[in-house]
Amino acid sequence: MLKKLFAVAAASALAVQSLPSVTSYAADASSKDVDALQYTYEIYPLMAPFNEYFFVKTDNPNPESFRFSDKDSPYSETSVIYNDDSSYADVEYEDTKMHRVNGGYIFKSFTTDGGELTLQVHEDITRAEFNTAVYGTPNPEFTGYSPYHGMPVGSYDKHYEGSSSYSIVGYYKWVDTDIKFNLPELCDDCDYLINKYSSGEDFFADMDAVQSGFSKDCLYSGSYIRGEIYRSSDKEWRLYTSPHVDQIFYIYSPYSRRDNKSLFASALYPFRYDSLGFPGMMGKISKRLNADSSYEWSSSSHAHIQVTYNGETKTYGGAGNGEGQGISEDKLTHVFTFGDNDESITLSDARAILDEYAAVEMDDDIPREGQLTWKDIYDTVGDGAWVDMGGGRYDYLYQRDDKASFTCEEWGVGHNIYWGGSLGYGSDMWIDGRYVSKYESMVKGAAFADHPQSAILLPEAVVPEIVSYERKWDSSTGKYIYTSAEIAEKTVKNVVYRYDSTEQLWKATINWGEYGNSMSTFKTLTDTGIIDEKYYDMLTLTQEEAEAIVNNGKSSAAPESGFIFDGTAPNGTPFIRGDVNDDGYVNIADVVTLQKYLLASGQLANVRNANLCEDKLIDSFDLVLLRKMLLQKENK
Repeated sequence: MLKKLFAVAAASALAVQSLPSVTSYAADASSKDVDALQYTYEIYPLMAPFNEYFFVKTDNPNPESFRFSDKDSPYSETSVIYNDDSSYADVEYEDTKMHRVNGGYIFKSFTTDGGELTLQVHEDITRAEFNTAVYGTPNPEFTGYSPYHGMPVGSYDKHYEGSSSYSIVGYYKWVDTDIKFNLPELCDDCDYLINKYSSGEDFFADMDAVQSGFSKDCLYSGSYIRGEIYRSSDKEWRLYTSPHVDQIFYIYSPYSRRDNKSLFASALYPFRYDSLGFPGMMGKISKRLNADSSYEWSSSSHAHIQVTYNGETKTYGGAGNGEGQGISEDKLTHVFTFGDNDESITLSDARAILDEYAAVEMDDDIPREGQLTWKDIYDTVGDGAWVDMGGGRYDYLYQRDDKASFTCEEWGVGHNIYWGGSLGYGSDMWIDGRYVSKYESMVKGAAFADHPQSAILLPEAVVPEIVSYERKWDSSTGKYIYTSAEIAEKTVKNVVYRYDSTEQLWKATINWGEYGNSMSTFKTLTDTGIIDEKYYDMLTLTQEEAEAIVNNGKSSAAPESGFIFDGTAPNGTPFIRGDVNDDGYVNIADVVTLQKYLLASGQLANVRNANLCEDKLIDSFDLVLLRKMLLQKENK
């Protein structure tokens, strides 16, 4: 039997004047008008003490005709418990259109703290009453039905063949009745963590304790019933940059799923936070613990925040554990049936259900033919190349080493995120006079003065290499003393120079050779006079040298050549800007070909290479740029 934790009210038994009825909000067009005061109601929290989901036991046929108002909740001035019109695959429904379960409906809140609730019902109002200062003046053409906010507009779902639409058929407001309910004390997930894990004695000690407890309780996501795979894009597998400062690249697949179904088990579990939600919750917790604290998002990690209190700053954040997945309906082990069954559930029980679903072995149903892989990209870019990801986005990728190792994680329908490994990439870096931002994308028109301490990548830089040395250990200083060294000059395809604010120089990032090839070793050998100073100078750039390298007039120009990974052409297809006849060269023959095309007397072998203005048009402006490119080549 359901646990009766609070008062049960029978509306028809109370001396309350019946209010005008309103056409029910329902997918079922045959649903009749109801007087919400003619029915009885019982409310049951489904996971106390959390204030999120409730079972409302009632014989009222229209769940949109009533709701419950919490007048003094600290979480919201307009806290209500209202109908959850979602459909869950693990809920047994009596009426799927009305979302009626056995004996009543699923309601939700997220803002009540329990205690006394007031039953509210609809009252019809005129459009003139709707357009008042009390209710505001939202445009009825764009304002939908909202049982949560109680917006005074009735927007009703009318089903047509294969589609649905909304139209306004009336206006209403929510009206208090004299019917009251009493719930046990409830809280949101933020207060739950504070109440469970903090002691209230020290701010940062409490933050640490809550972070630890939250990390244990939190899941990265819940599971769902996976829908049918379908091709959602006319593009092929493609490469794109991540929106997060500390992530790198995504591989997007052309596939999606239709008709995924939610699980109520996932909705019930309150602690499902990803790498954005987790630090967001910790920020919320910091303000609840002490309003004088402050926080800001980390500039180097999207999953963390910096919390400051009394002049001290500490880092918090992360993400939930594991990851849910899409499962098939035959894998369901728990179905919520309601009625006289006790569907209240504990946090640990809900966690056990989700852990079980996350561990289910599911067959890979994603079509993999033609799939783009990180090794494909790595093998294509070689020692370094620009890649075109479409929409005017260019990035610079290169082979960092010969191990070809890749750290990545699959998410979504075949999508992959790259975290690190042998694939090098430009980030906050100058490459051939072009600036690549922290978000790994070229910024056209960037000036050196705007990024005066960014890294500089030099392709085919000639650098020294220590090929042998002699040294001995000095026990008195605890250091090696070098006595001799042999240096050879070596061409390295890519050398990244990073700014050293102490010496105000750009220093090479050394990752070659076997004999202690590091900047500190070169510095020691230089300072002790064992090697010529010129070798250390080859590994550094002065301010004047850096500016001369960067200011080469290419800041606003798209890269001359590279590879296409935007899904519109076979991945790895080379591009050479201006090579309109696609013969691998840019010369006067391309000018002639483009002129004939513009005069409608010829064809282009490569339209993409002809769009020099990158405006999706091939016109005389592109011809002007092509001639300018050739002139610049001749003057070099």
